[in-house]
Amino acid sequence: MPNEGEKARKDGQKIKLVASLDRNEAEAARKGQHLPASSFCAVSKSSANAANGKGSPAPQVSSVEPLTVEGGVSHAERCAAVTAARCEMLLRENAQFQDCMSSVAAFVLEKEVADSQSPYKETYELVALGTGDVTYNGWMEFSGRRLHDMHGMVVARRALVRYLYKQLLLYCSEDPAAQERCVFCAAEDGQHLRLKPNCFLHLYLRQKPSGPSDNFQTAPLPASSSSMGIQVVIQGALKPLLYCRPSKLRSHVYSASGSDKLTRWSVLGVQGALLSHIIHPVYITSIVIDGAYQDLDALSCVISGRLKQGCWQGLPGGYGRKEVHLFKGPCTPSLEPSPEHLLLSFNWSGGDQSLELVNGAVGQAVPDFANPSLDYRPCRLCKVAMLKYFRMVAKEMKRDDLMSLPTYHEAKVRAESYQAAKHHLYAQMSLHEFGKWPQKQLVDIFPG
Repeated sequence: MPNEGEKARKDGQKIKLVASLDRNEAEAARKGQHLPASSFCAVSKSSANAANGKGSPAPQVSSVEPLTVEGGVSHAERCAAVTAARCEMLLRENAQFQDCMSSVAAFVLEKEVADSQSPYKETYELVALGTGDVTYNGWMEFSGRRLHDMHGMVVARRALVRYLYKQLLLYCSEDPAAQERCVFCAAEDGQHLRLKPNCFLHLYLRQKPSGPSDNFQTAPLPASSSSMGIQVVIQGALKPLLYCRPSKLRSHVYSASGSDKLTRWSVLGVQGALLSHIIHPVYITSIVIDGAYQDLDALSCVISGRLKQGCWQGLPGGYGRKEVHLFKGPCTPSLEPSPEHLLLSFNWSGGDQSLELVNGAVGQAVPDFANPSLDYRPCRLCKVAMLKYFRMVAKEMKRDDLMSLPTYHEAKVRAESYQAAKHHLYAQMSLHEFGKWPQKQLVDIFPG
């Protein structure tokens, strides 16, 4: 039997083989050229159907040609390959940051292409990625111009939201070609938009998400368990919320653990409150985790098992408890970030020309990769930026009711269906003794 190091080496070679076919398309994407549908990648239909997940292409996002490796490329291998290819392309001129990709997380949209000439009918497009393993450790901040949680998965989710705003601007365009590329269409209620049919979202993780899954080894999940309770990262340490003093939670920046956030997203979607004014919830269909992480059962119990005990009939229309399919991806060679890179975080959204670098010590972006400790500006994923994107879309859609919302906080609380679903989720978590989700007061009351 090969050892783990040999398996990682072979899996890494397979990813590179798949990703090598992406270089021409990636170069075209970097130059802003749009590729024909025939150049998009395809995956084994049996693998995709097993994942129950599909997605859609985005402007300036490339993919790979069909390839058969050892009888077919699996869903998990395809997600890993498009992530590796995108990282390689984005770091082509800054290879010194390659070690930062050890924490990469990426969102991949998959879409069925019914008229494809290939025997495979699905295309994969990476549309958002993030890296990092750091939380801002300062005092609570109220201006909305600083990122607090810079773990790869959380950064990738914020990058995805930015990508969705771009797609909404495409939808508002009078250009038929732009509308065709957009991932949204009108929903049945006549008031919202939704992802187009046969479009599904996948999350690829190089690192396992932090949180309660570290405390639980095998199923079945107990009826209620303090070891499965909500955990938070505060002052650089992961702690059960139950053990955190309220005074510290009021004064210091903190964030829920990665696996707790996945639980939340499985009910509320990844789009957040602001976008919920405009679109229906967007749910993750599958999560692919690097093969070095073995215990998918524990993570499944944390994400979905805790919610199986709840009552979900009272959720608003469009919301529900969604089962997330977990897949073990190929092993990638381990690469620890150098000491000078431990506090760095990168982000990218489909259509961006380059990565953005954020210094986690201050939660803000740096304009010069060569001097990441000099000069800072608000990150393009900060709350002030998100409010700006929200107002841009509201203006294009002629939504005066949304344009008149004075603060970020007001825009969130006026998303009534989202707020009702959130309160229902929190009540169920508390009822089954998994903890009361922490509420941050005053942090969103800024006008942008």
